[in-house]
Amino acid sequence: MLQTLKKLAIAGVFGIASMSAAQAQSFGPYTTSQNLDFARLIADADFTKTTGPLATRGAYFDDVYEINLTQVSDFSYSISEITTGNNAQYDVTFLNFGLFDVNGDAVTTLTNLAAGTYFLNASGKLAGSLGGDFNVSFNITPLATVPEADTYALMLAGLGLMGFVSRRKAK
Repeated sequence: MLQTLKKLAIAGVFGIASMSAAQAQSFGPYTTSQNLDFARLIADADFTKTTGPLATRGAYFDDVYEINLTQVSDFSYSISEITTGNNAQYDVTFLNFGLFDVNGDAVTTLTNLAAGTYFLNASGKLAGSLGGDFNVSFNITPLATVPEADTYALMLAGLGLMGFVSRRKAK
């Protein structure tokens, strides 16, 4: 329940003024690298704007991808329109996208991310006559953890003990 509220709060941050907000679609959680293609139809838009300038009216989407990092990792992502095929029927105009932590704060440094839950958000307008077609791709690269000083001390003590025993046997 708490995670759902957090997702809604993050989606609300990206709500466009004067548009009626709807619950963002959630495609997560993910724990591994992914390459996902989405065709969003006008019929499944998250909200529709019917007032204002003609250029701003239409169907909009607000997608949230929950990313769960199980250890310190480097992270990279891309969100792009798929331009092959019948682009006029499936066109997307991206308004905003980015990575956010559980508090809704933008994550600007994608290296050495701490273990935890993050949200990749993409929002925009379904500008094609049938909707939009886009790709979301992200790569999680877990980093090797650096041993603590006490781990090194234990290892050196073990090596010293093994040396002492082997030297004693040699005599």
